[in-house]
Amino acid sequence: MYSVIIPVGLLFILIMVKKIPYVGGKVPYALIIAAVVTLICGHIYNPIDWAKAWISGLDRLSWVMALALVGSYYGETQGVIGTLDTVVDLFRSLFGKSSRGMICAVIIAIAVGGEAFGDCNGAAAVIGLLVIPALAGLGMSGEKVAATIALGCMMGSILPPISQAVMLSTSILNLPQEVVDETINITFITAGIIMLISMLYAMFFFVKKNEPLPAELIPEDGPITILRKGFGSLLPLILVVILIILNSIFGLNVMATILGPVYDVLSNVVVVKGLTNSIVMILIAATLITFIFKSVRQNSAEILKNGFRNVIPSLSIQASAAFFVGAILAGGQIDVILHAMEGLSDHLVKIGGGTSLVLVGMLTGSQTSAQNVIFTFFGPLLMSMGVSGAHTAIVGSHLASAGQMMPPANFTAMICASLVSSKLEIKVDPIKTMMYLLPIAAMLAFIGFLFMFI
Repeated sequence: MYSVIIPVGLLFILIMVKKIPYVGGKVPYALIIAAVVTLICGHIYNPIDWAKAWISGLDRLSWVMALALVGSYYGETQGVIGTLDTVVDLFRSLFGKSSRGMICAVIIAIAVGGEAFGDCNGAAAVIGLLVIPALAGLGMSGEKVAATIALGCMMGSILPPISQAVMLSTSILNLPQEVVDETINITFITAGIIMLISMLYAMFFFVKKNEPLPAELIPEDGPITILRKGFGSLLPLILVVILIILNSIFGLNVMATILGPVYDVLSNVVVVKGLTNSIVMILIAATLITFIFKSVRQNSAEILKNGFRNVIPSLSIQASAAFFVGAILAGGQIDVILHAMEGLSDHLVKIGGGTSLVLVGMLTGSQTSAQNVIFTFFGPLLMSMGVSGAHTAIVGSHLASAGQMMPPANFTAMICASLVSSKLEIKVDPIKTMMYLLPIAAMLAFIGFLFMFI
């Protein structure tokens, strides 16, 4: 087991001990160093084999990296054409006639925006900042305002169709496309339930009285008028929904059909094949559609620059994680763990592995790190016990997301608390903000553990 304990322990130390010179607390560096140590512990010393392991990992995570890159550009275009403004006004009109309805509208709008960005921290910084005054106008404390924004952002990172956390699980497990689609369909149900519970929780716990909103927060136009005025900005979103429905429910991959032999070629090219993932292709199509808008064409250079700049941190972590994943596969550590677990009961392995997944997300503040560090081992182990690929992917994504939402290292809550404090010029306690999110984190964890046993 030394070949597992040493690299994983080193990875934890490098991530958690931020005072280590140059590399402490820097996840990409920690992953690369741990990958090298993993290969050495697996008795692989040839740098060419190291490169092969990295390429193998990149190929395995290519879907996630492509999703992050394309999703970033998609999010930029949606901001330029005013999709978010239309969505916020629409939900305010539908639900915002009261303070509780307003919270419901804000959470949905932030989740939709966070899903488009594919990154909850980016959604907190870009979208959350816009709704702080609206929430503060309800008389909520700074911590509750921050928790509401963080809740929407973090739900956005797991909601279909982008479902970054789910896509990472399916990529780590190297599941075939039909199983990926099955996993996304299940996530529509699980994430929908959590989203509903989140809204009810925020509506009744964050606001004690359902008082009318201030007049300036209620749109003058009705839902039909808002839809008519902003219909153009919703076209890409509508396209995404239609293509997702055709693919998930009717099994019709429109983009693959249109591309024909080009799709077949790309889907067999190492790493590049990540672009042929059905969700990625749909987002590419939706992004290209936005160029019918003059505002997008005029700001295309800014969109390209911002989209790439915003995704660089995520891509750097994912590329480094690919090396670590490839190293684990090449170094034989999974076989070592499988052999060590042979004497343990399945229930004990499931509970221990699931708890470890939550703890890593909790301590690193990163669902991605939790999945790459623990689920790379734990996922194949669950499948070897007879848990289906789709259910295993649900376990990995939901438990890691639950851990990310818990204190003490919930970075999204920290960002939201900082934004609220700066915007409203008040002191906001980030730990208290995180504590407000614990009930929803517990629900995510419950679903994750549930899918190990059904």
